[in-house]
Amino acid sequence: MSKPRYARFWKCALQVNPWDYASKYQGRDHGLNESTYNQQILQICQSEDIRVVGIADHGNVDSLNGLRQVLVSGGIVVFPGFEIASSEKAHFVCLFPESTDESQLNRYLGSLKLTDTQDHVRPSSLSAEQLLAEVQRLGGFAYAAHCTEKNGVLNRKLDHVWKNPCLLAAQIPGTLDDLKNDEGNAYRLILLNKNNDYHRERPIGLINAKDIVEPNNLVSSQACCLVRMTNPCFDAFRLAFLDSESRVRLMSDLSEHFFTQIKRVRFTGGYLAGVDIQFSGHLDAIIGGRGTGKSTLLECIRYAMEQEPISERAKRTHREIVKQNLGAGLIEIEIRSFAMQGRKFTITRRYGEAAIVRDESGSTSTFRPAD
Repeated sequence: MSKPRYARFWKCALQVNPWDYASKYQGRDHGLNESTYNQQILQICQSEDIRVVGIADHGNVDSLNGLRQVLVSGGIVVFPGFEIASSEKAHFVCLFPESTDESQLNRYLGSLKLTDTQDHVRPSSLSAEQLLAEVQRLGGFAYAAHCTEKNGVLNRKLDHVWKNPCLLAAQIPGTLDDLKNDEGNAYRLILLNKNNDYHRERPIGLINAKDIVEPNNLVSSQACCLVRMTNPCFDAFRLAFLDSESRVRLMSDLSEHFFTQIKRVRFTGGYLAGVDIQFSGHLDAIIGGRGTGKSTLLECIRYAMEQEPISERAKRTHREIVKQNLGAGLIEIEIRSFAMQGRKFTITRRYGEAAIVRDESGSTSTFRPAD
């Protein structure tokens, strides 16, 4: 199967901690050794379809590599980093490109004026604005951790930091609707960019990123967010937050809905032999010069769906294109059907034969394409 060439939403867990975090900072033991902890994190990432992980211990990267190696070997994209407090004691998670090694991260901690190797939660001597600017200079990405809670940017009333253009994302504990109360509605209005004192030219990207201190935390709906990228990588991730309104989502933003969609078209034999197209589920356009196959593609799709044009002239053109270009070949279409509550089907048709409909298990169905 060919790789998709379109952007889609990837599930990201952006505040996963190494195995010893719970004992160091919370005084409790999850009962797992490092190897078991790392393997369980990987297993849950795979079962929950989490494809991107940010690792962020407090001012420390000593335990990062073990977890990173296990995740990367399991096909997970890892952004290494750390959590750090500014001089105002506002917390930020700082993430860096996949290739950043431990020695580079330690140098970055020094650049961010976190030089006490014993006290990893001690604030930097840099202000929040200085810290954001330095992370950007280093090629990293910083988001405001738990912004509405203790040591969060909004909780500490740092309106100038909130409006800083270097800050592109903020973590909230749940949904915006959770803040529809007397205590939280003021935060909600800021997050919706409706408070003049906190108004931003570019809306903030809202994420969920629960502090992961044991593997089962990853199952929580508050542990992850969705970021739209073609292929998950740090450059695409950072770019997405420049257009967060269309490319960043909370898990709660997705409601299950079904619509009829052509998901894939594949040809065997004929003029379009070898063509294999996966559609994005959004707006797809077929673009090309004369003779490149635009009409052939569309008429073959129509043929597979057993839908002839209305006028006699259009019918003749349709039949001629299909005969000349599909010939002895085969067209295969994967669809998701609104009429069938989102079920998926595969329709195949050879020239001169009736279409065959198969369900998700591959069994021949009694349904016709028109159904």
